[in-house]
Amino acid sequence: MTDAQPLVLAAALLDVLDPLPHPQRMAELASRARRLAGQGVLRPVLEELADGDPYERRIAVVAASVGRDTEWIGAHLTDEDRVVRGHALRAARSLGVPDEVYEEAFTDAPAAVRRQLVRAIARDGRTALADRLLPTLRAVWGDAEAARLLPGCSAAVVADLLPGLLRSVDGWSSLGHHHPGPLLDAVTAELAALPAAERDGWWHWYGYDRGIAAVARPLPHRVLDLLEQYGPARLPGSLHRSLGHLAAADPTRFARLLLTPGGCAIPERALSRTLLHRLVAGLPDDLVAELGRAIPGLLPRLLRVLAPSRRAAVHEAAVAGRGEGAEVTVDTALLDFLPRTYAATVARRLADRARSRGADRATVLRAESYLPFDEVRERLLAATREPVAEDRATAWSLLVHSAVRSGEQGAVAAVLEEMGRLRNEQDPVRSVALRALLTVRPALFTDTVEPLLDRIATDAVEARDSSAATRSALTALAVAVLREHAVTGERSLLNWALRTLVRISGNSGSADLGRLDRTLRRGQEQVVLEALRPWLEAGAERSDYGLVLALARSLGRRAATLPGLHELLRQAVDYGSAATARSAVGLWLQGAADRDARVERLLTRDPSAATLPAVERVLTTRRTDLLDA
Repeated sequence: MTDAQPLVLAAALLDVLDPLPHPQRMAELASRARRLAGQGVLRPVLEELADGDPYERRIAVVAASVGRDTEWIGAHLTDEDRVVRGHALRAARSLGVPDEVYEEAFTDAPAAVRRQLVRAIARDGRTALADRLLPTLRAVWGDAEAARLLPGCSAAVVADLLPGLLRSVDGWSSLGHHHPGPLLDAVTAELAALPAAERDGWWHWYGYDRGIAAVARPLPHRVLDLLEQYGPARLPGSLHRSLGHLAAADPTRFARLLLTPGGCAIPERALSRTLLHRLVAGLPDDLVAELGRAIPGLLPRLLRVLAPSRRAAVHEAAVAGRGEGAEVTVDTALLDFLPRTYAATVARRLADRARSRGADRATVLRAESYLPFDEVRERLLAATREPVAEDRATAWSLLVHSAVRSGEQGAVAAVLEEMGRLRNEQDPVRSVALRALLTVRPALFTDTVEPLLDRIATDAVEARDSSAATRSALTALAVAVLREHAVTGERSLLNWALRTLVRISGNSGSADLGRLDRTLRRGQEQVVLEALRPWLEAGAERSDYGLVLALARSLGRRAATLPGLHELLRQAVDYGSAATARSAVGLWLQGAADRDARVERLLTRDPSAATLPAVERVLTTRRTDLLDA
């Protein structure tokens, strides 16, 4: 081969690659690299490209990886270009670059490159190399540099050296992932050697707590041992996310840890709903009740995650033996999670106690609202006519919630009938009543209550003192009804929901349908589209695509499965206003199988669309050939 041939081959390769979109460019590069390797001329081409600009050098490292040029890849493990270096390190494992090349690379490598080499050694499982390198790194660059190599070392080396390097460790997660046992051995030994008065502060030094968090999943029982023996008075925040693994491994021990006086205090906010669900599933009722008694404010949350059949027994056990005290309160959060019949029994007891102790009317009424709806309805209605606006607002809220708890459509219809009186109410009262309606399950609304809902919405929007809070509550109610009844087919309620959204926003362009993709079951998006199609097409005829855009946004990626909706989005791009078209482009491209062709068509019609984020992403990742068009 003459000296000119590599230059010619490299130039020919670049000329072929330059006009291609990125995916095709990489495929063509791989094909040609294999061909050049087969012909035995890949290395000279790589050397020619390596003398070029960054783009050419990055083309070279990809070609070397595909052409399996192990020697060239090994020579570029410390390349000055971060991208070239990273690709070479990723390719080195599959190509079998020998350990000796890594050892040579460490000789003159700067700190940033050394750390990248260390991560690659641990990731590639070069244990023998890591064991050999660690003493050298420690002697030349110190403990901190050596500690970074520990995740890649053998368990025996880690067990031997970690106690001396413990306070130099930085990558706790990696070390805990690779060597959970030696890490726990080292921290346990250190804690055991400390005076009891100093152990609490130890947990907050040097990031040790992050190391414990890293091993909670593989070795939860040993972490529980550590917390029981040497746990701090206040658990570090880094361990909060690992509590679920401890609770799932041994619910009883975890519960005892929570209950130990002066032991490892865990903030209530760290006890997530998922964690509590795992915990109570493995605990007997008496221990769940003990947790509810011991930790203030936890009982309602425990009841919420318990099976309904266990809630009454746990509540009885939790409140048994409690002194009633002088203060009369009604914990509605607690009552909400009790079975309906049992909640009525508890509420009746609370109401009698409140009356006997001279509590105010609002407290008594709050307890009575948990009684059967027919029993308490008249008292709640009378309270909605109180002279004080705040009392009326509270009464409306309690009345709605009482009807909701009954689970009866007739009770909900009766309350909606009474809410016609809100026309003459002050907005603060009206707003509270409408927010309470958001707790009604949309399935409890039927076509027969549509006139009642329409009157309530009309009065609220047309009121002179109508507030943003009132309109927000109405919007949320309309969206909830739309989600439910676009699937069930209640045409009158569907009409009401759409009319209300347009009435509040002034036009369909401001409609917000929420996240339907998170609430609809699979396949229901097609039902929703068919239910809304008359309004979508009617708006399109007026060049109003606001509802089309709102529906596409609310369906997210599911919109790509609806050809009818994509056709309406295409019309919005082609015939909508400039602002509408720009908003519609991203939705029209999202998830489309022919996205590349759509971008090409769009740029032919409007070159300025290249600046839109959705179009720019396609141009820079898939259709780079259109960048110079």
